[in-house]
Amino acid sequence: MKLPTEMVLDSPGGEVKDAAQVEDFETLKRPIEASMGQTSLVMPHASANVPTFVQPDRTMKGIVSATATVQAALPPLDVSFDRYYVLHDGKVHHPLGAGSYIYKKEYISSHIRYLGLPLPTTGVDKIPHRFLPPSTLVIHIGAQPNNSPHIGTIVVFTLAFLIARDMKKYYADLHQKADLSTELTAWIDNFKVLVQLDLVDTAPHNEEGCVRDGINYQRSQRFTKAYHRLLPDYEEIMKSAAAFVGGGIPYKLTNQEAVASIPSVPRIIEAIVRDRERLGPELAPETGALAMRSACPHKGCGLAEKHGRKNKYSISSSGSAIIEFYCPNHGYHSVDSSNPKQVAKLEFNTPLRNLVRAFAYGIQTAESREAARNAVAHGGTPTRELIHMRVTGSDYTGLYSEQLLWRQLILLKPETSSLAIQPPVIAYAPLIQDWAGSKLSKSLYVDKGAYEYLRAAGMGYMLSFDEMKRQGKDHTILFREVERWLDDPRKLFRPYSIDYLHRIFEQESAKEEVINKMREKKEVV
Repeated sequence: MKLPTEMVLDSPGGEVKDAAQVEDFETLKRPIEASMGQTSLVMPHASANVPTFVQPDRTMKGIVSATATVQAALPPLDVSFDRYYVLHDGKVHHPLGAGSYIYKKEYISSHIRYLGLPLPTTGVDKIPHRFLPPSTLVIHIGAQPNNSPHIGTIVVFTLAFLIARDMKKYYADLHQKADLSTELTAWIDNFKVLVQLDLVDTAPHNEEGCVRDGINYQRSQRFTKAYHRLLPDYEEIMKSAAAFVGGGIPYKLTNQEAVASIPSVPRIIEAIVRDRERLGPELAPETGALAMRSACPHKGCGLAEKHGRKNKYSISSSGSAIIEFYCPNHGYHSVDSSNPKQVAKLEFNTPLRNLVRAFAYGIQTAESREAARNAVAHGGTPTRELIHMRVTGSDYTGLYSEQLLWRQLILLKPETSSLAIQPPVIAYAPLIQDWAGSKLSKSLYVDKGAYEYLRAAGMGYMLSFDEMKRQGKDHTILFREVERWLDDPRKLFRPYSIDYLHRIFEQESAKEEVINKMREKKEVV
C-alpha cells in the first residue's frame, strides 16, 4: 500500500510547459485548487490518519480535503501504524554558519592545502628546483558489508569520487596556465588519485554470536564470509560512481587485514597496550576495556569476545605486546605484536579501528615523504609520496572525533615518540535523517518495523540499493544531487531528510517525463 507522505498545493493550471520549470519543487505540486471552494472547515477525524492538531485555513482546506479523499480511496491502515503529513512551503534554505561560511567557495583548494599538496604561490612557485616528489592521494571510504548500502552510504561513496574528480580538475585547470614552474607542471602530470573502499569485514555476523556468563562473543563477517553475497552491490556502486565522474578515477576494495598489515601497526598496538589503563575507559566508557579481538584459531570456531573484557595484556622483555584472547569453547590464545601475521588478524571496534588506521595512514604519509626527501638528498630520484584522506558521514563529527580520535592522537604521542605522523584529512558527508531528525540507520540498530512507514509510502528504496534497483530508481539522480552540493559547498554542511531526497527523485523523474513528452510532440509534428 502506497500513501503520500506530503500533500502539496499548486497554482491554477499547473501544467508544466517547459522542462526548466521542474527545477523548483513548487512546479511539481499537484493542482488541487479547484477543490478548495468546496471543502468543509471540519477537520477529518484522527482515525483518518490526518493530524487534528493543524488549524485549518483556506489553504489548509484544500490539503485536508485532498488528504481525506486519498485516505478514503485506500484500504484501511494497519492499526499498528499512524500516518502524519508534513506541511511546508517547499522552499529549501542553506544558511551560512561555521563550516558552510568558511568553505562556501574554497572547499577543494582548502583540502588540497590541508593535505600538503602543492599550490602555486606568488614568487615561491618560480623558485628553481622546487622539491616536488610525485604524489598519490588515496581517498578512503568505509562500510560494514552486513547489508545492501542505504542512501546515506551511497552519498558518502559519491562524495568521495566527486572530491577525487574535482581535485584532479583543479590541477588540470592549473596546468593550462603558462606561468607555472617546470617542477609544478611535472608534478601535476604525475599526480594520481585513488578511491579506496575499506570493507570492515571484521563486523559481526549477528546470527553467529552467543552470550556466555554475561559476556558477548561474536563471529566476524570475515570468518563466516556472509558478506560475499552483498559485495556485488558495493562493487556496482563503485563502478557506477567512477563512470559518473568520467572514468578517470581508479578505485579498489580492501579489507581490514590490509590495514592491519601496514608495517607501523605493531608499534601502534604496543603503544595502545602500554596506555590501556587510560585509553580503555576513554574509548569504551561502558566497559572500560579495549575492544580488541582475535578470532579463536581452532578449526570451525572463530569466536571472539566482543568487548575485550576478558583480554590479558603484558609486555615482553623485547618490548613487544602480548595479548591473550578468551574463547568460551577453547580457552585463551595469544597474539604477539612482533609477529606481523598475527597482528594482521586483529579485530577492533569502531573507535579503536579509527584510531589505529589514522595512526597507520598518518605514519605512512610521513614516512613516504621522508623517503622521498632522503632519495633526493642522496642524489637519487624521489620516491612517490602516499597521502591519505577520508570521507565519512557527519555522524562522526563533534565529540566523537574530538575525544575518540584527535585527543587520542595527541595523548598517545609520547608512547609513539619515535613515529612521525601526518594524519589523514577527513571530509564529512551530510547526514541523511528521517522525519524526526534521527540518522537513517541500518535495520541492525533499530527496532523491528521502524521503517515500515517508508516501505508503505513507496520509499523503501532509501533503505537499500538492492531495493532501489528493484523499484527501477535511477541512482544517478542521487549522484547528481551530491554533485550539486559540492558545486555549492555550503550545502555540504547540513543534514538532509529522506523526504527531501525522495522529492529530488520525484522531481528528476517528472523532469524526465516532461522531456520525453516534449520529444514525442516534436516527433509527431
